[in-house]
Amino acid sequence: MQIEDYDEPAEQKFRENFSTGQKTIISEARPEKATPANTIRAGLIRALLLGTGARPPGRRAVDPGRVDH
Repeated sequence: MQIEDYDEPAEQKFRENFSTGQKTIISEARPEKATPANTIRAGLIRALLLGTGARPPGRRAVDPGRVDH
């Protein structure tokens, strides 16, 4: 799936905040069950990290053991 195909409410909020590095708070309380308003599918996280779709990939973590960063 493309990033744009992940269009549930929690996923839209996550997508909007991802490229700017903002935190995404879905809920202050732990949900009783999974719903579109509180679920982010793993495929979206993968797509965002790999840069699949119209949005650029997220920032990569820097390996502290490397000296060439």
